[in-house]
Amino acid sequence: MNIDQTLLLFIQDYLRSDLLSGLFCTITVLGNKGALWLAFLLMLLIYPRTRKLGLLAGLSLLICVILGEALKYTVMRPRPFLEIAELVPLVKPPDSYSFPSVHTVSSFSVAWIILWSHLSGKVRYAVFAFALLMSFSRLYVGVHYPSDVLAGILLALAGSYGVWRWKGHLLKQSVLGSSSCKERGEWL
Repeated sequence: MNIDQTLLLFIQDYLRSDLLSGLFCTITVLGNKGALWLAFLLMLLIYPRTRKLGLLAGLSLLICVILGEALKYTVMRPRPFLEIAELVPLVKPPDSYSFPSVHTVSSFSVAWIILWSHLSGKVRYAVFAFALLMSFSRLYVGVHYPSDVLAGILLALAGSYGVWRWKGHLLKQSVLGSSSCKERGEWL
């Protein structure tokens, strides 16, 4: 048995409880189809002060999820509950491949951008903490290996960093923001 399998069985055998199962099943369902993150992006887009941040986070989400899905169908790793007889998934078993966790990719593609922004620390850390909870929920409910989640975090980091760097180039070219917005710190 490898470390991925050992960790999943440890979570199942020693961490699962009725209270936590309800919590993590709810969190994981909120991540289906990126629903939670799309709602968050809509909130950012509503307010002029955060609209460009919402567009940037949305671009990061789009790029990272496309990369994650492409990688998923390139690697074609079976879900852990298909390979570990003792593992019982707590949610309807997904019929797609396991590597990487696209719930994690979508969560962190937004969380990295928000973490690097100039939003208040409370908001930035709350978004990042929720991305961590979303990622852990995928392990808790038994539908991803830890390495799937780690790969999702790293893929989102790379994709989000690329988007963040691109944003800097666009600002220098004055394509996305006027100097008055930059001076007031209204969008990032």
